[in-house]
Amino acid sequence: MEPLPPRQWYSELAPPPSLAGLVASFWDICIPAVEETRVRILPNACVDIVVYVSDTSFGEGSAGIVAPPHRSYIVGSTLRSFMVRSAGWRHVVGVSLLPAGVQRMLGMPARLLGEGILLLDEVIGSRATYLEDRVLTGAPQGALQRLREVLLELRSSDNANALVERAVTSLRNASGLKRMDALASEANVSTRKLERHFLEHVGISAKTYARLIRFDRAVRDLDGRGARGWSQFALDHGYSDQAHFINEFKEFAGITPTQFEAESKEMPWTLPAAPHPPEEHA
Repeated sequence: MEPLPPRQWYSELAPPPSLAGLVASFWDICIPAVEETRVRILPNACVDIVVYVSDTSFGEGSAGIVAPPHRSYIVGSTLRSFMVRSAGWRHVVGVSLLPAGVQRMLGMPARLLGEGILLLDEVIGSRATYLEDRVLTGAPQGALQRLREVLLELRSSDNANALVERAVTSLRNASGLKRMDALASEANVSTRKLERHFLEHVGISAKTYARLIRFDRAVRDLDGRGARGWSQFALDHGYSDQAHFINEFKEFAGITPTQFEAESKEMPWTLPAAPHPPEEHA
């Protein structure tokens, strides 16, 4: 098989139109066969379904549930980063669900999942076995497509909270840069009612959700920071100043943006190209 180009260890696909409003993105992680390494997973303002196509990594601390022999997980509305470690090839596929998608795919509001990591079968029961079997049966390269197909099958007709769904769309379109009074005004409700709906259906406040969106957009732009200093970068992403950005980054990531950049550059697979594993390893 063809080797993977450098820095293409992570890829992301937009959802098909039939899943728009339910799914933020589908994603695929391919970590080359390197010495034991640790990867920091950051909050992304979503609830994620995660399936290991390869052997499972080992989670640390709050992520300790991530370990063999389990292959599929739910990552709740996390507010802090967590670490996973592994040695050798790892291939992981997943989907980032919006609050409406959590209700339609998992049959419950995001609030009930909390901020932790759960086994998928603890959340959706026997449907987890079906999803896992569908994703893992076949060539590894097709795992992400099979995940998309099975989610189309498993989505229910449960109605999501319309007020929250509209507010989430508005916040994401604004990259999280919207005042709560303006958001409430759009929804024609009081800010108190808006917060109550977010806490009931998402598990976090609308303001915290907006902050997570802003943080996620900033993280995604780090590779494109170029010669911009941290002060300008902070302003470009809606932070009042550099200190505001650094403090919020530390709150969600556990380290400063400078430390995160250095940590990312030390990842051994971002430099040399890495071969795809033999299919029998999947």
